[in-house]
Amino acid sequence: MRKNWLGSDVQLSGNEFWALQDVTFDIALGEAVAIIGRNGSGKSTLLQLIVGTLSPSEGRIRTKGRISALLELGAGFNPEFSGIENVRLNATLLGLSPEEIETQLPFILDFAEIGDYITQPVKTYSSGMYVRLAFSVVAHSKPELLIIDEALAVGDVAFQAKCMTWIRRYKAQGGSLLFVSHDVASVRTLCDRAIYLEHGQIKAIGPAGLVSDQYLRDIHQALNRTLQAPDSAPNYLKEIGSREIRSSDESFSRKCKFFAEKWANKPFGTGEARVRLAELFNAQGLTSDCFEFNELVCVQIYVECLQACTASINYKIRDRHQVAVAGADFLIVEHELLNMEASRFYQVEYKTHLPLQAGDYSLRLSISIPIEKHAQAIFLDIVEVALLFKVLPSPLGHIYTHTYLTNSVKVHSLQQPI
Repeated sequence: MRKNWLGSDVQLSGNEFWALQDVTFDIALGEAVAIIGRNGSGKSTLLQLIVGTLSPSEGRIRTKGRISALLELGAGFNPEFSGIENVRLNATLLGLSPEEIETQLPFILDFAEIGDYITQPVKTYSSGMYVRLAFSVVAHSKPELLIIDEALAVGDVAFQAKCMTWIRRYKAQGGSLLFVSHDVASVRTLCDRAIYLEHGQIKAIGPAGLVSDQYLRDIHQALNRTLQAPDSAPNYLKEIGSREIRSSDESFSRKCKFFAEKWANKPFGTGEARVRLAELFNAQGLTSDCFEFNELVCVQIYVECLQACTASINYKIRDRHQVAVAGADFLIVEHELLNMEASRFYQVEYKTHLPLQAGDYSLRLSISIPIEKHAQAIFLDIVEVALLFKVLPSPLGHIYTHTYLTNSVKVHSLQQPI
């Protein structure tokens, strides 16, 4: 046709693009699996293949049971229909019978909290109202596999909390979850495993905490390449108030070697400085991996400077899901940044208490050059998991939150009003 139109034989060319390739995994009954990765990695395509709105070019997808999905905003809704008409339409598409729809309708409307707007066309709805209605329909369709693709991010905080509570109850009752989100904290708390996609292929698959750590490391590496450190770092600090460590000290060298082999065996960051050792000391000044509730502890971090730089030395305490529950850096404690000289060691000491829920914890250590008060930072080094330790139960009673904050209480007796 082109030859006839243009009078010559036109050379046609094209580039083959695989949105996904060689992706294989299973989801067990009652399991929650996250799919993480940067934009364009193939996450949404994978979900559409599982749901059935796309067909694979090759390979097979096998599913069993009712699948309900909350994909892109507004998917499955007709903008000209009213909210209640879209509820019936969407529920039908999800496999509910007319009798089931009418039975579930009062519960769907109550959960969505749309009010009188339920009779208005959904094209007049805000994005938050869209999500309320869509999630409510999905939640009441009795799915055996629930698929959520980042849609909850546009909801208000109160509704997000409501959805998270429902999802936890759904998991506890044996429902399976496939969850796509850039919110790593949600991935760690909700999911058992994670699949890390990059350029349409699985880069990592395993426990949610470990895989999301690898994803964050790659994000930080990309950010390090994008952000540029200041040409001349200001001299914020003459010298940190602690002794210089001699690398020739045999005992110290032996401890550094053990730390590197066990915890810091994956070098990260731009490399101007490295975390060589960290130790946890109890209230008696002894190294320990078990602490009383609210015990005073000392976190000692030893840093080697390989190239002169000015940076913050940071730590986070993370629970068994790798969710950060406490921590500090030089900015948050209002300490001047550390101006380090090449070929020298520095010792940083943080003293803090552990008013934490009983359980298992670990440290995440990092060296960073803060930008915009840590809204962004260039990371020189990160040790993702180090020094596993345990916090014992409080003798005063069970702590139902991650962290207990000290409180003062006053009680006043009031006369009954006349």
